[in-house]
Formats: sequence, C-alpha cells, structure tokens
Amino acid sequence: MMRRALLALALLVTATATAQAQDDADAQAVLDRVARTAESLQDATFLLTGRLIDADGTEIALELESQVVPGERAASVYVLQPDALADNIVVLDGDAVYNYTFLTHQVTIFDADDPDALGGLVGAGEDGEMNVTFDLEALFGGYRASLGGRADTPHGPADVLRLDNLEEGARIAWVQATVPEATSLPFRLELHGPNDALLAELVFEDLRTDVGLTVEEVTYLPDDAEVIDERASAAP
Repeated sequence: MMRRALLALALLVTATATAQAQDDADAQAVLDRVARTAESLQDATFLLTGRLIDADGTEIALELESQVVPGERAASVYVLQPDALADNIVVLDGDAVYNYTFLTHQVTIFDADDPDALGGLVGAGEDGEMNVTFDLEALFGGYRASLGGRADTPHGPADVLRLDNLEEGARIAWVQATVPEATSLPFRLELHGPNDALLAELVFEDLRTDVGLTVEEVTYLPDDAEVIDERASAAP
C-alpha cells in the first residue's frame, strides 16, 4: 500500500506541486503557532478524556485529571478511568517518575528514562529525557505535516492537521490533531495504525493555562505511602 501511495504521489506531483507547497506552508504555520504558545506556557490543568482501542477492538475509557508545569518537567495524572486504575496517580518530577497505587498504598519510583516507568507506553525523548510539552513538533518529531481542513470545537473554529509517520512499520502511522485558533494548543489527538485503525482518541477538556501552579502542588503524593525505589541509583 505504501508503494502504491508513493507511486500515485509521483504521478500527481507535477500537477499539484504549487498547491502541495501551500498546504505544507499552512501546516507549518499552525505548528509554529502551537510551538510558540507551548513555549510561553507556564502551567496548565486539564481533563484528558478519550479512549484506547486494543487490537481486538476492546475500548478502554480514559478520564485523567492532569496538571503540568512544563518548564520544570513536572506533571501529575490522577486516574478516574479506567475503573481498574481509579485513584492511582502518576507523577513526573524531573528525572523521576512516581507511580502511586491506591489499592496497595505504595509509591514505586523509576528513572524517567526507564521504559518501565509508564509501562512501556511512553519513553524518553531523543535527548534522553521525558519532557512535558504541548508542542506537536516535539511530540511527533519525524512526522510529515499537512493541513487537513477545518473543524468546530468548544473553543471555536480549529485547524485539522494530519501528521504522517515517516518511519515505515511504526505502530502509529499517522495522527490527526485538531488545534483551535483561540488556544493554539491541541484540543483533540487521534492516533491511527498502519491500517488506518483508530488506536487512541485523546481530548483535552477544561483546559486552563497559567493558573499559578507550583511544582510542590503538582508533584504531591501521600506522605505515608510505602516507597519502592526502582531507580538505577538505588540498586545495592
């Protein structure tokens, strides 16, 4: 399918070169706007909702109360859904990830670049760090962006971007990002596999920015929880 798509593009490139260049420029303009907004962001709170979809079609509902202080690499997620993980908390504090399990009242500490820190779902970036950002280019480095139209959101009109993964065989083949003009931050992300199947839908609801969060507030965990330190530095 990839070879057929590239062949079709080669056949059409002469007729559409000008329009394609404009589309790419428009997409880059949106990405640049998001990057500027993300860079100036001091902190944010939001409710991340949506769903994850397994290979067998099973849907897992998501509802996560989230707080971030990007410049300090600090973030916390309080799980409301899925029900099996309700009341668990995940905290990023600089070079460490803290997983609080409500049922056992335990905190397990990982190095932020440890693949097990978030169950292998999210790893460190190219710089070896797990970063907190709304910058789509930073999140999806190596993807090709194109403008996919317009959409209505609770924040008003929005641009819809398609981000195609240039790495063949990757689990995430492309991403659709909806970016309202009023916020210049992602409102909805849809992640698709190589067969266009929807892998995840993520919506940033109740987004509030620059509300004066402190790192201490964001990284708070119960003081009396048992601590299990899995960091390399803690090894005997």
